[in-house]
Amino acid sequence: MLSTRRLPRLAATAVSAALLATVALTEPASATALPTVPPTAVDLSDVRGYPRQSTLPVWPDNPADASIPIGVTPYDDIAPKLNALQRASDRVSARVAGKSAGGYDLYAVTVTAPESRSEARQQETWKRLIEDEPARAQRDRKLLAGYKTPLFVNANIHGNEWEGTDAALRVIEEFATDRTPEVAELLRRNRLVFNITSNPDGRVAGTRANAAGYDLNRDLTIVAQPETNLIRDLIIDTKPIITLDLHGYVNPTLLHPSTPPHNVNNEYDLYIKHGLPNALAIEEGLRGLGYAETQRARIPFRDDEPGVWDDFPPIYVPSFAMLQSSIPYTIEAPLNPRGGSLTPAERVRRSGINTDVHEVAIRTSLRYIQDHRAEVLHDQAEVYRRGLAGEPLRELPDGYVPGWGPEDNYNTTFPRAYVIPSGTGQRSEPAAARLVDLLIGSGGRVWQAKKSFTAGGKRYQAGSYVIDMHQPKRGLVNSLLEPGADITDRVNDLYAGPAAWSQGLTWGATVDTLWDNLPRVRLERTYDGRAEGTLPAGWSDLRLDLRDAADLLAVNSLLAKGVAVYRLADGSVVVPGTPGNRKLAGAEVRAHAVSFERAPSRWRGTRLDRVVVGYLGTVEERDTLADLGFEARAVTAATLTDTLTEDVDVLLVAGNVNLADLTAENRAALDRFLAAGGGVVGLGTAGASFSNAAALLTVTATAAPSLASGVANIVNNGGPVTTSAIPHTFISQPVWFTNLGANVEVEQSYAADPLLSGWWATDGANGQAAAANQASIVRGVSAGGNGVVLFGTDPTFRLHPKGLQSQLGRAVLWAAQR
Repeated sequence: MLSTRRLPRLAATAVSAALLATVALTEPASATALPTVPPTAVDLSDVRGYPRQSTLPVWPDNPADASIPIGVTPYDDIAPKLNALQRASDRVSARVAGKSAGGYDLYAVTVTAPESRSEARQQETWKRLIEDEPARAQRDRKLLAGYKTPLFVNANIHGNEWEGTDAALRVIEEFATDRTPEVAELLRRNRLVFNITSNPDGRVAGTRANAAGYDLNRDLTIVAQPETNLIRDLIIDTKPIITLDLHGYVNPTLLHPSTPPHNVNNEYDLYIKHGLPNALAIEEGLRGLGYAETQRARIPFRDDEPGVWDDFPPIYVPSFAMLQSSIPYTIEAPLNPRGGSLTPAERVRRSGINTDVHEVAIRTSLRYIQDHRAEVLHDQAEVYRRGLAGEPLRELPDGYVPGWGPEDNYNTTFPRAYVIPSGTGQRSEPAAARLVDLLIGSGGRVWQAKKSFTAGGKRYQAGSYVIDMHQPKRGLVNSLLEPGADITDRVNDLYAGPAAWSQGLTWGATVDTLWDNLPRVRLERTYDGRAEGTLPAGWSDLRLDLRDAADLLAVNSLLAKGVAVYRLADGSVVVPGTPGNRKLAGAEVRAHAVSFERAPSRWRGTRLDRVVVGYLGTVEERDTLADLGFEARAVTAATLTDTLTEDVDVLLVAGNVNLADLTAENRAALDRFLAAGGGVVGLGTAGASFSNAAALLTVTATAAPSLASGVANIVNNGGPVTTSAIPHTFISQPVWFTNLGANVEVEQSYAADPLLSGWWATDGANGQAAAANQASIVRGVSAGGNGVVLFGTDPTFRLHPKGLQSQLGRAVLWAAQR
């Protein structure tokens, strides 16, 4: 590993001046992009002036709120406080912007000087100009003089890291009531947007996760939770110059910039030249607080080894914000107030210092924007200009900023376009529509072909989606679609996985890459992914290949309605083509955009029944099963007697359970389930250990290091689980199976070169070489007649690998009714 970088202790202003003097490293390249709609032509009729005030509903008093012992603001006090500030000041606009998973109100607050409707429309026009016509925006004197530069503060994303909310409320109150000319001028030139508590569920309960059980700061590209949907929308709509994500607790205070690896799709030169000096300025401000605990900050870029605190995956708020052309920070306040041995006074002291820390970060960042207004506006637009022009990423020289070295240079080559086919060239229309919606919802731009066309030697139908990579947020789009990079040889560590993600390869849709040319066909911008299923005419029986979660939803819906559904040997299903069945199948086509085809003649299959799944696992297994339409029941080792009843058909084992530790009653319940032929689907080493201990299938399961994650090359051997499966898989601590018993069949194996992208040590007993050509999915029938499927891949990881969900669903159906 490369040695720790040490940044000389320079004054923040000196560093800032040096960095901002940096000129472009290469000449702009000429390129042709699709025309955009001029901002002046966009309908702005719904834009209103400021303030935009509303009376927030007040929540009942909750003495059990976990905020109270820490000495910070209880959730039920937030709405009254914001209502009072709106009554007292025309600078504060608050609204309920959404609901949390647990049903709490999510509050978005804008603080700015009042604007007439025409002034607000002008601000919106300028904001769109920065993205749509960035070169023009860089030269627009009126914009440069009059645009209100935005700052976005996201507070309390981890529910038991409270103080960001209190710092936000303090800043809002001070700016609402301070009538000095300095504050008036600041609010005339800026908009401050606050997500007051982005995880109220966790704030009240004192938990890191939301009520649904998810760490929200791992969800910014999947957007599976309502809270992250709001965060994403606020970042895209606000277009902040600086984004602050307020956390705790790391001592000394931790703040970005981060160590490598850096996301390969970022215009990192335009970030680090601002990100580093503002971090140094925040550190100086913390020192000025006078607390012994704030005399030095931890800036990972300066202080840590590569991989210790990276900004590689776009799953975090700051990483996502950087791909939106913002200068982002995670701020980790230093003092943990949660310790059970702390006195009440010490808890309050610590939370007070943490609140001060976050306030310094907000005020310093706002000052940085003001002191460098022309540069930060130019560079935000420059990210979009480079994207529209199709320019290559810059190669940064050593010393570009103090501490920058070869270990920091991460970049990629952008293709000219991607095509997501429609029609016969598409593996799954529902998966394609879902992927398009993700791209558009994340700020990307997608077009549809008005006619059929040929590109890259392949024929595409009209309606196919084309992603022109000459677009403002190409880094975001490419981060979602490209395969990713193998970074195994570059770092020995990562803050957290995944080390590769690639929705283009793991979400189940066919995505083609065009490296050289944009298709020669008329394209029309689309704002919605659409899928239309098919139902063949006539009276034939209907076959449905289970390629996507939507297909499993349709099957489970038909079963719930009493339709006879038969599973074929390849895992697909057939519905007899009676008039009643066809009518119900047509309803599933309309609801889920699934595509039935004519069933083969003389087909033979096993009739399916409704499947109830008991799961030993987490919310990820719970929600993946729900996405597939299965009835799911949580099971623990202590509740087998009560939950593993006779109507449970399959046990999904994703968590460790030691059979020797079961009570006699619970072991008897498990034995009854297995004796009745109950099916088992196991994930990872936990599933394999259960299978071995219960004498179901005999395998040896080997796990890679916990850090190993990414996109893997696999070989599908076919069968009821992997026929029609996607040609890649997602792994998070991959597992492989050896020493297979005589009744074990291999449905999928890791390829000879297992890792396509991500991190996984090459050699050693747990390395890629040991996993090469070994089984990744196996199935078999136990001596007692139980259908068993074991996965070494990770089809449930944070609801991310959508393209693997159908494999899990097919495994459940096979294990239940083989």
